[in-house]
Amino acid sequence: MTPPQGPETYTYRGRSLEELVPRIRSELGDDAVIVARRETTSGGVGGFFAKREIEVEVRPGSEVAPHVAAAFAQQQAEAHERQQGSEPAELSGGRPATGPEVDALPSSTDVTVDDLFPAPPAPQSEGLAALFNAGVLEPPAPVAAEIIEDDDEDFEDDDDEVAAVAAEPAPEPQADEPEPLPEVEQPTGAFDYLGVAEEVEPEPQPEPASLAPSRPIWDENAPVAPVASFTAPAPGELPAAAREAVERLVARGLRLPLAEAVAEEAVASLLPLDPTADPQALVIDALARRIPVHALRRGPAVIGFVGPGGAGKTRCVARLAAAHARHGALPVSVLSLRSPDGGAELTRLLAPYDVELHAVDGGAEGAARIAALRGQGLVVVDTPGVSPRSPGELRALGDELRALAPDELHLTVSATTGTEAARELVGGVRELGVSAVVVTHTDETEILGTVIGLAIDCQLPLSYLARGQAVEAGLSPASPAALAADLLP
Repeated sequence: MTPPQGPETYTYRGRSLEELVPRIRSELGDDAVIVARRETTSGGVGGFFAKREIEVEVRPGSEVAPHVAAAFAQQQAEAHERQQGSEPAELSGGRPATGPEVDALPSSTDVTVDDLFPAPPAPQSEGLAALFNAGVLEPPAPVAAEIIEDDDEDFEDDDDEVAAVAAEPAPEPQADEPEPLPEVEQPTGAFDYLGVAEEVEPEPQPEPASLAPSRPIWDENAPVAPVASFTAPAPGELPAAAREAVERLVARGLRLPLAEAVAEEAVASLLPLDPTADPQALVIDALARRIPVHALRRGPAVIGFVGPGGAGKTRCVARLAAAHARHGALPVSVLSLRSPDGGAELTRLLAPYDVELHAVDGGAEGAARIAALRGQGLVVVDTPGVSPRSPGELRALGDELRALAPDELHLTVSATTGTEAARELVGGVRELGVSAVVVTHTDETEILGTVIGLAIDCQLPLSYLARGQAVEAGLSPASPAALAADLLP
């Protein structure tokens, strides 16, 4: 229960009136008056998965003066006689058939069903119907209310049972009719469930559905939306949370069409399977599913690295060799092919790790060295830098690599490379037999979407990520989940 929101009113919120009725009766008494009711929502993320709730405002009841109850009973009896006699509306002054009981209420007193009827309290089902019909509307001006009986047994719309009728000026009192009491300014809905008593048949008849519903107030055959529902967006449209994720992916370098495709997959394919999940987490999952990853080789192998100058290719060779030499079980050796410095940089980088280095001037010499090492351990090959715009260099390197016959050939691409330059590089060296991509300089930029999009578009799997200048701990295997999470921090 929420503290009073107005003069002597309390607000209750719950998922249904069946849940709120016992609380209202126990806390405010059986004569409490519901003055307003509204449907609200709570919870959710970005406008999704909100739960429907019912909110009612209740005013504690007060006792009704005896003369008011007597006047009410008299007015109701006369209305009942008019109904049995089918008195035309024009003979009754054009007043609604249910008007007398409303006119009989004093303006200074709040009257409830328990005050007007001294009989024992109604069953809970009747009380629930009364509370449900109360406070449906909150018009700015006071109105009188009458019940419109609904013959539709399916209760297609429970609100159809309540109709607000504008209060009409009271007619001149008849000679044989007592002057009605002043009209009451009562909030609409508090007495909506009161109606003209029906004629009693000899055989017991069921109570009106508006007073004693024997089943739920909604149509059992009608579709009911779940608490956490999901509605697929129209083609070309994305929810706000997914659109925000798209904008963040594009800001991190991912192409707009690819980012939208990933978000649409998350909304259309993943969200229906887990409607309570965080939309951002689903976008990360959808992106991770698209990132191809190279399976790391186990056992003896010849692994080569190619790439343009300055991409960090030589340092990647030293890092992989140092890691296996320090923590692996296989013997490790490095082959430097046509190095401009004769392998001096590799010698310096590998000095602490006791790795055997072979500097060769051509593919034939390198093939002879590898023939003695193949199958005995891990051989890591460093190659000269090449440009995708130098067909002659690419053909020469391709001939030498065919002689060396590496089991794997990794292309080093800097994370700072632009989209067009990266595509040109991949297209130029693809004929060399590149099987995977190593992303270097990942510590120099947060825009990794360019290389990730390149791997997805070209279906060229990622093998390693390189960062910093340290030889140890500077190389790590590529993780799709970690890469996708980095793009949506």
